[in-house]
Amino acid sequence: MNEDKPYVELLMSSPNPHSSFLSLSQTILNQDDVNTHSKKNALQKVVDAYEEICYHQHL
Repeated sequence: MNEDKPYVELLMSSPNPHSSFLSLSQTILNQDDVNTHSKKNALQKVVDAYEEICYHQHL
């Protein structure tokens, strides 16, 4: 897995990147033991990854 862009590879490996994006985002939001700053950082990485695959693959 690409250590620089693990979310890109994760979403691209999914048969439905759209659903995976939504599920992953919801999972991050639902983590009670993670602080808001960490959630925001993780969500931003997921959004960036989703935008990248949409741009390159025209999903």
